[in-house]
Amino acid sequence: MSLFCLTAVYAWGDNKNDVVEDEVYPEITFEKTTHNFGLFDREHGDKECWFVFKNTGNKELLILSASSTCGCTVPEYPKTAILPGMKDSIKVSYNGSTKRVGVVKKTISLTTNCKINTSYLYITGEMVEELVADRVKPEEEKK
Repeated sequence: MSLFCLTAVYAWGDNKNDVVEDEVYPEITFEKTTHNFGLFDREHGDKECWFVFKNTGNKELLILSASSTCGCTVPEYPKTAILPGMKDSIKVSYNGSTKRVGVVKKTISLTTNCKINTSYLYITGEMVEELVADRVKPEEEKK
């Protein structure tokens, strides 16, 4: 019994796998993680947006995969390494013209080689059958 306790204490002692303060990792930092398309009609239901990010870490950033909660939302991401300090973007296309009217809430999951290896992006909006003048806010008319 005492041999087991001694072994357990030794195993919990100095572990070379513990996090070291100056480890080298990429870090993905987005300018924004949510894009709101606002109010739009079915005729203009196909939407695109870009999420700009920067590698704020100290190692090359790799985006290993990107997926969404629905086949109507397609992320396109860089397949090459992003050097520390460099910017790039992820394009997200939403095919809403064949969907039902209503609130749009989609999540895009990214897997990277960062220390925290999963990041999330979101698109939102509301698709209506037809835009009616009194439902459109002045800032949406400019789009």
